[in-house]
Amino acid sequence: MKRRVLGKGLEAIIANKPNLNENGDYIEVDIDSIYPNPYQPRKKFRKDKIVELAKSLEESGMIQPIVLYRDNNKYFLLVGERRWRSAQYLKWEKVPAIIKDITPDEVMVAALVENVQREDLNAVEIAEGINLIIKKHKINQEEAASKVGMSRTTVTNYLRLLKLPEAVKQSIISGDISQGHARALLGLDDEDRIIDLLSMILKGDLSVRDTEKLVKNSNENIVNKEKNSEIFIDPDLVKAEEKLAKIFSSKVNLVYKKNGSGKISVFFNNLEEYERIYNLITKE
Repeated sequence: MKRRVLGKGLEAIIANKPNLNENGDYIEVDIDSIYPNPYQPRKKFRKDKIVELAKSLEESGMIQPIVLYRDNNKYFLLVGERRWRSAQYLKWEKVPAIIKDITPDEVMVAALVENVQREDLNAVEIAEGINLIIKKHKINQEEAASKVGMSRTTVTNYLRLLKLPEAVKQSIISGDISQGHARALLGLDDEDRIIDLLSMILKGDLSVRDTEKLVKNSNENIVNKEKNSEIFIDPDLVKAEEKLAKIFSSKVNLVYKKNGSGKISVFFNNLEEYERIYNLITKE
């Protein structure tokens, strides 16, 4: 089966053909007039990495300019947000920039694809990016999958993560659990149970396989509890059990359900007891 590749990223759209000014130079833009990309799926930028890059910029300058696009007469970042943040850290007044003629819709899809290709995003950020594309473009999951170059199943699996409690999503973002852990937790339908199991995963450093087993066991316990809740015992049933036990001279278990069904179990320990009980019932 042919591997499906991701759609066009920012680099493909930019195509390394900068818009220069009349003198063939990059444009110097006031750093305070630049705004973050509102469609940037990446939400967190590590402070230590920003500082590290700032030191490099301080020594060598910004060799590669940032890339901007205009929307409502404002400059928004397209490529180079880390460089921009590092320049802010250094309190620079201006930065070299390329201005690209690109629509916000193109930016939204391309920014997500670019970050996925670079593996800069966690599963929650990818899910939120896909969800934003669906809402903004008013399209379905199949169409979104086509835009970002993913399969429909992959898109659906990402979007399901958004249904998880905030604590689980934060654990994915922080890297404490993987997408595999999160997908296993989706097998539980109660938020309290999900949070309890998340705590067990974090404390025990459980694998995805261990988590899947815990989810399965948890669901089986719930089913058993529900079955048991259908059964009720009243004093008359207890008396009936005792009477039957005397008749058969053996242990008897009488179960009666709310819907009127039930069963009588007569226990024996060996073949002789079985024959005795059998003869009593058949009167042979």
